[in-house]
Amino acid sequence: MPLVIALILLLALPFAEIAVFIAVGSELGILRTLALMILSAIIGVMIVRHQGIGHLRRLRENIRSGEPPVADLLHTVLLVIAGICLVIPGFITDAAGLALLIPPLRSAVARWIIGSMPRGRRSGSGVVIIEGEAWEQGDEDIPPRRIDRPYRDGRDDHL
Repeated sequence: MPLVIALILLLALPFAEIAVFIAVGSELGILRTLALMILSAIIGVMIVRHQGIGHLRRLRENIRSGEPPVADLLHTVLLVIAGICLVIPGFITDAAGLALLIPPLRSAVARWIIGSMPRGRRSGSGVVIIEGEAWEQGDEDIPPRRIDRPYRDGRDDHL
């Protein structure tokens, strides 16, 4: 059902953009409206580039330090989406892009995305032990060591 709603909104967006463009154009005039569209695209790309470089730097530092870069990766993806929204001509997409450039709003969207991700079902205790042997390639003279690690995904089809 959410996919159907998203598809309907995606199909309705061009019509809504045209309606808003006509309304703004009738108030400001066509030249001012076009200048506003071009100016918003230029400013948006500059802001996204500035913020995106900072997030990419933090993303690289997290990867180097071994920390999971999930939050910075999601913020970087949202910045790319903001940039795309600002480059696409239209006032509705510009408003969405500008909203994603505001860090507290972007954090709220990121929390909503993470919260809406599907969670796995737990069966029984929810823990499945996967047994295996691991060794690095080229270390054939070193005996493999046993790894017992809990695996939690809630599926029983891999047993």
